[in-house]
Amino acid sequence: MAGLKNGKNRAVTFALTVFFGVALNTVLVFLARKTGIPLYLDSIGTVIAAMLGGAIPGVLVGFFTNLVGVAFYTTKLYYGLVNVLLAVIVAVLASKKAFSNIKRTLLSAGLIAVFCALLSTVLTWFLSGMDIGSAITAPLAEKIGGENKFLSLLLSNLCIEGADKFVSVLIAVLAYKFLPSRFKVAGNGAGGGRISIENKKKGFSIITKFAVIIVITAVMLGALAAGVSFYIYRDISVRNYTEKCRGVSETVASCIDAELVDSFVEGGAAAEETPEYKAIDARLYDIKNAFPQIEYIYAYKILPDGCHVVFDLDESEDGGIAGQVIEFDESFSDKIDDLLAGKEIEPMITDDTYGWLLTVYTPVYNSAGECVCYAAADIQMQRVRTDEAVFLAKMLSLFFSVSVIIIAIFTEIVNRTVITPINSMAKASGEFAFDIGQSLDEGVSNIMALNISSRDEIGDLYASLCKMATDTSAHIDEVESQAELIRQMQESIIMDFAEMVEARDKCTGDHIKKTSYYVGAIAEEMKKEGMKPETLTDEYIAHLKRSAPLHDVGKIKVSDIILNKPGRLTDEEFAIMKTHTTEGEAILKGSMSFARNSDYLREAANMAAYHHEWWNGKGYPYGLSGEDIPLGARIMAVADVFDALVSRRSYKEPFSFDKAVGIIKEESGTHFDPDVVAAFLNICERFKTE
Repeated sequence: MAGLKNGKNRAVTFALTVFFGVALNTVLVFLARKTGIPLYLDSIGTVIAAMLGGAIPGVLVGFFTNLVGVAFYTTKLYYGLVNVLLAVIVAVLASKKAFSNIKRTLLSAGLIAVFCALLSTVLTWFLSGMDIGSAITAPLAEKIGGENKFLSLLLSNLCIEGADKFVSVLIAVLAYKFLPSRFKVAGNGAGGGRISIENKKKGFSIITKFAVIIVITAVMLGALAAGVSFYIYRDISVRNYTEKCRGVSETVASCIDAELVDSFVEGGAAAEETPEYKAIDARLYDIKNAFPQIEYIYAYKILPDGCHVVFDLDESEDGGIAGQVIEFDESFSDKIDDLLAGKEIEPMITDDTYGWLLTVYTPVYNSAGECVCYAAADIQMQRVRTDEAVFLAKMLSLFFSVSVIIIAIFTEIVNRTVITPINSMAKASGEFAFDIGQSLDEGVSNIMALNISSRDEIGDLYASLCKMATDTSAHIDEVESQAELIRQMQESIIMDFAEMVEARDKCTGDHIKKTSYYVGAIAEEMKKEGMKPETLTDEYIAHLKRSAPLHDVGKIKVSDIILNKPGRLTDEEFAIMKTHTTEGEAILKGSMSFARNSDYLREAANMAAYHHEWWNGKGYPYGLSGEDIPLGARIMAVADVFDALVSRRSYKEPFSFDKAVGIIKEESGTHFDPDVVAAFLNICERFKTE
């Protein structure tokens, strides 16, 4: 129910955004016309809607504003493309925070103004038949003047259209800043077009690829539709103009007295002064004036030596007088025989001395049924091309305006129903897989909370993801439980093994337990003091504590006789005793190949091998010195010697605590690492009672 309610709220907010955007634009246009302001002010609502809700409400406001504007300006609908693209640009710039400060806002408004001025110039030029048109910008374009009308129109549009869009964007941004936050939040949910999950992958996102495919498809369909429509329109236009020419030429033929044609031709210029000629000539001028699209009206008598002028309404110096002979143009070469025979002639399109013309000839017959001349009417084909350009501009403007709206809607649908669910699942499953700051149960809960309920492939994918996450979590819990059990068993075995080794030495007592405690305490103190921060991590200290009981494991290879001798060892016996370091290292390194997690065994091997090395290099078995001795072994050296000093041995009585500490302190820098000794001295009082 909550989802349905939210959906209804978004729909209502969306509808209100579009409605108030269109209403605001319409009111401002009306006020601008009433006050005589030389601006349109028809895009402030468009910009606000695009900033509030993204591309979809913006383009709808822009398109419907121009649809309503048809009541004021008949060609307003064809300028809808300007407002539609304006909305898309504003939505993109808003998502890039292009209006976040004054500098960015001014720059963005300037770019929008120039773009809209250029687009309006191109539309006006073609919608006006390659002329400056009659919009608000026309008077300024006429004042600018110049031979290049397009340049004059462009300059006037930069001054007026550019200023209009610049001012409109600034007013809209200012109004947006003062809108209450609840409107901004509601608006963003209304029309959106914003993807909530950020795509951090390299390359193009799915939504980008989809948009590119839709745009390419729209352009291809537009080109196909334009081509087909253009071809059909041209065919219809030529036929309409042909029929118009035919009607005019037939009317002209009906006005000519065929019985007087020969006398007009023979009389020449004098015949033009006769009442009969003047009466016919006047009627022909009336016909021409009634049809402004007609370029030329004339009547020629065709004879072998050329065209003999009967009537010619061309008032330029190229116009002929009665009786004048005009040579046949090359374009008539294949029609001369038919003309001489007085036959019907098909309409002709020629591009010759008199220009690119569509001509229709109508024979004028006398009472004997003889063709005495041909009445003709010409239309400049350039008029046809101009009409075609206007038609094409109108069609493409409407097509792309609607296409942008469709693309925006489809993109938003794909975004909401495909891209956002996929990105949400990808993010939740990624965090689940890599355990980013959450437990497995939290990861499963986050995936379940997506609550994607679409009944399609996305819904199936989500159901599979939920099952996978649940099963994986249960499996991992089981594996971790088993791993913990194995770890506990392993540690128990290690401790039992270490105690078994220690039990052979009847003099060491609880040596492994005490040294393990000392090692952990010293390491933690060193970390607290900031020593060796790159090494002394919590994990490393845990490994040290686990490893410490194994530092004397090599004694398993030493004879009980030597191990438990009550007096001092001979040199030969001590040499054998020293082998417990290398033997322990060998044993533990051999065990590393069988353990899943061998990090602590590596530390144990280091301790076993090097805990009798001295800081000054005089220890055994390898004679290492300083930092070459692993840190764990250096810590163990202090713990091991301290415990040996304060404990009873077969060859000595225990030293007092103070004397033992004094010996450790005295041998700092020779036997022991000074940093380890410093940490030991900070906490040694703790060892006195424990």
